[in-house]
Amino acid sequence: MATQSEYGTKERAEYDTRERVVSTQKARSGIELHSMRYVLGFGIAGVVIAFFLAWYFMFRV
Repeated sequence: MATQSEYGTKERAEYDTRERVVSTQKARSGIELHSMRYVLGFGIAGVVIAFFLAWYFMFRV
């Protein structure tokens, strides 16, 4: 089986140009969506209610 170094003269580290350390400002550059916590809460509540209703109508009635 051929190894990676047999396919070219450059090693993997030479091709990898990603930054290893990101500055604080760059790491926090995403947008803040405070309303997302409500979307998550309503979504989880909806799933719980849907499973309860499915259980109720399938096994209790």
